[in-house]
Amino acid sequence: MKRLSALSVSVCLFGLLLAFGFLAGPAQAAEQQPFFVHFVVVPAVLPDGSDASPIILEFKKAALKLAGGYTELGSCQGGSLVDGKVVDRENVSFIIGAKKDISQELKAISIKLFKGSDAFILAWPGKVIF
Repeated sequence: MKRLSALSVSVCLFGLLLAFGFLAGPAQAAEQQPFFVHFVVVPAVLPDGSDASPIILEFKKAALKLAGGYTELGSCQGGSLVDGKVVDRENVSFIIGAKKDISQELKAISIKLFKGSDAFILAWPGKVIF
């Protein structure tokens, strides 16, 4: 019997690892599921100047019921143009994932809760792996 050289053993092992990598790749891709990503920005301050923290807590509860979870990205600042002047606004931003586009539901919730200062919502389709 011939002995295998270290080089041929290395080539065989590399080939096996490469083949395993190709076989494992499609299995991981098959686990991906369609998903919608919602970037949501809500006001941290209500139109009357009061703190929106209690309402943000209600928004979080509604997001949990609607989507099953959320990721709070935290405080952020935005601006808008009012009478030709830039008005800065304090906000809180979230990422909310769902199996379908829930933009309209999130918008309705924000209008109900924030009474005049509704959310900015940006949604796009994606894929998720749990």
